[in-house]
Amino acid sequence: MPAGNGVNCSDCPEAKSGRCDSKDLTCLCYRCPRKLAQCICVKYCRETESVLYFDEEYERD
Repeated sequence: MPAGNGVNCSDCPEAKSGRCDSKDLTCLCYRCPRKLAQCICVKYCRETESVLYFDEEYERD
């Protein structure tokens, strides 16, 4: 069953950190038919076939 239509927002790092209110209908996370949690685990987007990088991995204190 495809995710899509906001289902992925609960797993999205942007929404969890408060940088997104989960209402951006054009966001790939919001519309993606794949399960985002799986893509985050492997750091690879199956929908766009690209490597995922997360800002918090590169932020410096």
